[in-house]
Amino acid sequence: MKIGPDCSDSNCPGNCNDNGRCVNGQCVCDPGFTGPDCSDTACPNNCNNHGQCVNGKCVCDSGFTGTDCSEKSCPGNCNNKGRCVNGQCVCNPGFTGPDCSKKACPDNCNNRGRCVNGKCVCHSGFTGADCSEVACPGNCNNRGGRCVNGQCVCDDGFTGAECSEKSCPNNCSNRGKCVNGKCVCNVGFAGTDCSAKGCPNNCNNKGRCVKGKCICRRGFTGQDCSQCEEGMTGPNCDTGESNAPKYRILN
Repeated sequence: MKIGPDCSDSNCPGNCNDNGRCVNGQCVCDPGFTGPDCSDTACPNNCNNHGQCVNGKCVCDSGFTGTDCSEKSCPGNCNNKGRCVNGQCVCNPGFTGPDCSKKACPDNCNNRGRCVNGKCVCHSGFTGADCSEVACPGNCNNRGGRCVNGQCVCDDGFTGAECSEKSCPNNCSNRGKCVNGKCVCNVGFAGTDCSAKGCPNNCNNKGRCVKGKCICRRGFTGQDCSQCEEGMTGPNCDTGESNAPKYRILN
């Protein structure tokens, strides 16, 4: 249909609804309007071809967001625990994961463990809230010492790599071995720490050991108090007559 003074102009549908102008029978819509008759509300930037325009608003395709669908969206909108930057979540402190849904662990467990519900489960040989400490064998902290740089520093009275053994006084003066916290002295040494000279056969329990020499009870004699004094007989050397003092040091 032609219009105009000389019927040379083409008519536009709906006269462009007063939202545009008619050029050669086609509507040239004003900003904010679209469609063959300019009756539709336009969307910004035509939704950048990443969505569809519905009543002037962009309904973005999956993976895009924004008023004009120009921004890449993030999974789960980062669960409100971070911000979306170029389609990737930048999580707030304490959260991690592609959608910031997981609780983060301190220092990512220093790559020495795995993060479970915000807590580090350390690999063997490591310990601490962030798995930054070298663990000690046998957990000496619960025995008789403390862990320092992967080695047990034992409390008094304990020894061994795990502080699980009872220690002996003065390490038995290097004259015996430690068994369950008590010194078993080498031959020739005595005392709780094997620091004293021992007496032969421990004086056979018939005298006292003083500085490596036996002081025998009355009736006994010899280097180890194993003999009866002259004039004495019997299993206890108590039969007879002896003029010896009650105790005598044998040279």
